[in-house]
Amino acid sequence: MTRRRELLVGMGVLGMGAWPLALQAQLGPLGRPLQLGVLPITSTRVLLRNYAPVQAHLERVLGQKVELVTAADFRTFHANTLQGQYDLVVTASHMGRQAQVDAGWVPLVRYTAQHRTLLVSARERPLKQIDELKGRSLAGPDPLTLAGTEALNWLQARGLRAGVDYTLIETPTPSSAVHALVNGQSLLAVSTPQGMKNTPEPLREQVTVFATLPELPSLLWLAHPRLASQQALLKASLLGLNEPAAGVAAFFEATGYQGVREVQAAELAITDKYLPRLRESMKAGR
Repeated sequence: MTRRRELLVGMGVLGMGAWPLALQAQLGPLGRPLQLGVLPITSTRVLLRNYAPVQAHLERVLGQKVELVTAADFRTFHANTLQGQYDLVVTASHMGRQAQVDAGWVPLVRYTAQHRTLLVSARERPLKQIDELKGRSLAGPDPLTLAGTEALNWLQARGLRAGVDYTLIETPTPSSAVHALVNGQSLLAVSTPQGMKNTPEPLREQVTVFATLPELPSLLWLAHPRLASQQALLKASLLGLNEPAAGVAAFFEATGYQGVREVQAAELAITDKYLPRLRESMKAGR
């Protein structure tokens, strides 16, 4: 018995002797790589480097070529997801929820670590109360991101509307948001623990956390409806990332995702309040 077959049988997802033809027939046309779309939360180079061991694990367990793909920005990636251009996706929880509700995508697993949005200010000019943001600027990622969405909703609940009470400066990376903060272009910046981790230490030392917003489900893995009948196989393959034999320890060390676990329906519903903003933003193309 080959190592690949041992893994499949050990997971109890396919009977002995049947898996090669089943996978070729059920996971896509013969010779067609499985398209794994990964949300562009960082540069393509870093995404490819981080996900290389995950890609290798899936290819080994599924017995099929897996192709890592992403997009230039969150909007394009999410539009591609809703249009079914990927077979599997790793995406933000609110985007995954919309893909599930509006396009039938099937949630498989999520990363164990919770998402946390941080609002940070310059250490030399610490913010004392949120009303100080009025008439000033906030630096942060695309409002479509989970951090951006949560931050805008949190501020709006406190009477501060983007484009009305303060100016939103979109920045391409967490480091550039901190740069805007340190240089005095903005009074406050949106980030995450992972974003701060990827920010050079000299910059990190110049900022302080003003507020940590409520935790939300982290990135989700979902399967396109055309693979819905294979969700047990795919879920088992992804849960196998937690096993030492998967060889992905470096991936979890680099990303801080702390492993994967099954998704609960109730935690997906937590992001429903963000769907109207997300749908409207996608419809308006902004």
